[in-house]
This record gives sequence, structure tokens and C-alpha cells, in this order.
Amino acid sequence: MTPPEAPAAPAPAVFTPSAAVRGTVVVLVGRGENPGIYTRFGTRLAFDGYTVVVPRAGASDAEVTAALDAGEGARILLGSDAGALRAWTIATRHAPDALVLAALPLGDGGAAPVDHDAEIAARTACPVHRRVLDADPDFHWGELSAELPAHPEALPAVPTLVLHGEVDPIAPVEAVRAFTVGDGARGVDHRHSLAVVRDGVHDVLNDQFHRIVAARIVTFLEGVAKGAGFVESAAPETPEAPRTRRAAPLHVSARLDYALRALDQLVGAGEGPVRCEDIARARDIPLNSLVNIMIQLRRAGLVSSRRGCEGGYQLARDAADVTLADVVRATEGAIATVPAGAPWGDLERTVRDYLEERSVLELRS
Repeated sequence: MTPPEAPAAPAPAVFTPSAAVRGTVVVLVGRGENPGIYTRFGTRLAFDGYTVVVPRAGASDAEVTAALDAGEGARILLGSDAGALRAWTIATRHAPDALVLAALPLGDGGAAPVDHDAEIAARTACPVHRRVLDADPDFHWGELSAELPAHPEALPAVPTLVLHGEVDPIAPVEAVRAFTVGDGARGVDHRHSLAVVRDGVHDVLNDQFHRIVAARIVTFLEGVAKGAGFVESAAPETPEAPRTRRAAPLHVSARLDYALRALDQLVGAGEGPVRCEDIARARDIPLNSLVNIMIQLRRAGLVSSRRGCEGGYQLARDAADVTLADVVRATEGAIATVPAGAPWGDLERTVRDYLEERSVLELRS
């Protein structure tokens, strides 16, 4: 008799945008959770153009990294509670383009809920999510007292957003603040930011202020995927302290910056091919981002690739013949986007002429 086949592992929950995909977010669930309770969150991010993949609670690290590698656009790893600790650990070995850590359980922690009602109150103040948890047969109550996995000593060198509830009774925010702000010895990394949700409790992604949390995540993702961001507001001008006028900064996207770093590495390497992993390590570039960028550069005829264990990327033509304008066109699609009409046409021509007169050899000066 043929033994019965083992049941297949549950498939991940996937939420797909109806239009173009801007990036991929892989979500690792927390204690007691399962992919189904992230339907609202996944639907909201999908509406903003991000594919959301929520692997099963027991997914292996290999399954998580495979989901990241298969993603389109910027690849972001997100975790909540114990899932945040797992995401942190995975990101140190398999760097995503960015990392989001929600309800990060650091320090000694708070008091574990004593019963069902106490756990509901500790997890969320959102009435809709309360009903979701109560009605979900796959949700595991009492897991918030379960042992937590270990985590690395430092956050990885990728853009990281830490989200936390101000009154989280399970993972008090003080330990998270102390870690992310820096203690003098570790210092502060400008790529890492902390967003504390006023009156928020533990399940910050599904709490009463889930809309502003999702909006904060999307703003962060846009900065990672497209280099979008805000200019900090200056203090109000007064007669005693007139505001200092300053020129608008020239914005260079992360994608273009990474491309220039990668080409500089190839220029210095000479004629032999260089693996993406080596470029990413040497130039502090997220590997997933670099792979997509090298594909763009290859399609533009700026680099060539070789398969196999001795393979990698190398310049497709002499470095002196590769202009900065070539790199901008390959990664951004256009030299500059300015309003029609004078004097903006002259500005676009000036920028174009400047970039076309300079080759990637000048990156080494």
C-alpha cells in the first residue's frame, strides 16, 4: 500500500496591485498570528502599488528569502513581534532593500496577558481587528508569553523603519527608543528611523491607527524605491532671527547613486568580471537593488555579463566612453524633468551637456 502523501504546507497569502508593481513586501507574522489576519494591511499596501506576501507562520528562512528574491521592484522585509526579530536576523544575512520592524520586543518586556480579554486589549484597540481575532479559528491565544528568538547586536546596513506603539504593554517602547536612538558607543545610523504611534498598543500594524501606520510605511517605501522624501521645514522667520534662504538641494536617487558606485567598482576591477555579491559588499549596496540595477545597465549596453562560477559583470566598453549621462538615462530614463518653456529648456541642456562631458572615470577622482 502506498503511504499517504504528507499534506502540503499552506501557501502564503499574496496581495497584488491592480496596476504596476512598485515593490514587494514580505511580512513575517508575530506570535499567535497567521497570514489571514494581514488581509486589511496587505490590501491597503497593494492599493498603493506594492505586492504583499505573507508566508505561513512556520515558513523557513529559505522560503522567506525565496519570496524576497522572487519579488518585483524594491524588496522589503517586514516583521511584527517575533517576526520582527526573525526579519532582523534574516536581513543581516540576506540583505533586502529595506527593513520594517513593528512591535519589536526588546528588553525585559512587559507583563503577559492573563486571559483572552487582556490579550485583546494588549494587542489592539481597533474594534474591527478585535472581531477578526475573535472569529479566526487559526489564531493562537496565549502566545505572547512564548519564548522569543535571539536577535543580532546591531541593525543591518539597510534603510530600516522601526514602528512601535507608545503604550505597548507587551514590548514597552523605552527599550526600543534606547536601542534605535543609540547609546553613544553604537552611535546613530541615518538609515534607521523610529516612528512611535501615539496611544498605540502591541499589534501596531492592526491597531486603531492602522491607516496612519500604513501611510508611514508607504512613505518609507517610496523613499526606498524611488528616492522620494520631504525637505525639513525651517523655523518661522522673525525680525530677530530672519530665515536663512538656501538653494533647493539637487536630488540624486538611491538607484542612480548605487549605479555609479557599482560602475566605479567595475572601473577599478579592470577587465575581469565581478560578481554582484562582491560589488554589493564592497560598495555597501543592497544586493537585491543592485541585481535590478545591473540588469538596467546591461540593457543599456553599459555592462556585459558572464554566466557561471567565474561569471559576473564588467564594462561593455571603455570607461572613457561611458558618460554620466549614459548612466542617468539607463537608470532614470531622462536627464532632467523640467517645466516646458524658457528658461527651463536651457537648464535641461546645461545639465545634459555637463553630464555628457564627463565619463565614469571621473568617479575615481
